[in-house]
Amino acid sequence: MILITSAKLIDLHLGVHIKAAYHQLSKDISHLYDSREAKNIADWIMEELTGWDRSKRLIHQDTLLDESQLEKFNTYTEELLAGKPIQYILSKAWFMGSSFYVDERVLIPRPETEELVDLIKHKYQDRKNVDKRQIRVVDIGTGSGCIAISLKKIFPSWEIWAIDKSPGALDVTNKNAAAHRAELVSKQLDILNNFKNDSLPIFDIIVSNPPYIPETDKIHMSNHVLLHEPHQALFVSNNDPLQFYKAIIDFATHYLQRGGMIFFEIHEEYASDIAELIEQNDFEQLSIKKDFQGKDRMISARKIGSSL
Repeated sequence: MILITSAKLIDLHLGVHIKAAYHQLSKDISHLYDSREAKNIADWIMEELTGWDRSKRLIHQDTLLDESQLEKFNTYTEELLAGKPIQYILSKAWFMGSSFYVDERVLIPRPETEELVDLIKHKYQDRKNVDKRQIRVVDIGTGSGCIAISLKKIFPSWEIWAIDKSPGALDVTNKNAAAHRAELVSKQLDILNNFKNDSLPIFDIIVSNPPYIPETDKIHMSNHVLLHEPHQALFVSNNDPLQFYKAIIDFATHYLQRGGMIFFEIHEEYASDIAELIEQNDFEQLSIKKDFQGKDRMISARKIGSSL
């Protein structure tokens, strides 16, 4: 059996079993991730290499990787040891049970954001067969398009707009929309700059997971994030950490229907500040929801006026 060390890659001319490769990769990256995450990443790599799920790999654990597989294994190992996130290595991230293309132009979708989609789903799922008029939604700062596309898959009759200031992010959005056969209206727009001059319709729902991490939080974050994920989609100035929420609420005063809803993902430390900001701007029925870790993570509110 060939043992692989973090300092020495596999000799492509020597055979390595699936089981041995899996265990060695788990060991090699154990200083970068906790044990459970290291094993999950190794599982993901082995599934990508072999095309087999975990059950089938167990059956064929003594099968030798071929030269092409070993070459990819070495490349993946080098990239992981350099701190590159597995999602960017494989150009794939999972969200709401579906696979999305990602690269370093967009954030990697997080499980917490799935809860934002679930919040909207639970709020509207009882209406989707009753309310015959089309509901129009805008996802502000769409990134990979995971929120917009997931909502379109849940509510096919809805008109979903996906906007972002980054042309690269919109390229990724459109790629994912095509892969999921989800019809979206994508538009390049900077929510912080002069959006009032854009020709936009009135929306029934605004949803956003905007940048909300203050620069001071960088010291607590891993290099996997800091060195690879787009900072403009993550961080805000310490002097004005609510700048995107202010801009989106201003947007809502012009483009959100009376009785329409706004849904935000938030930084737990700013929940009360964002709630106060919303309540000062013609909204009611405000609700703060915790995520699966027990942190304040989502805010929803209804614009005062007739209900949807």
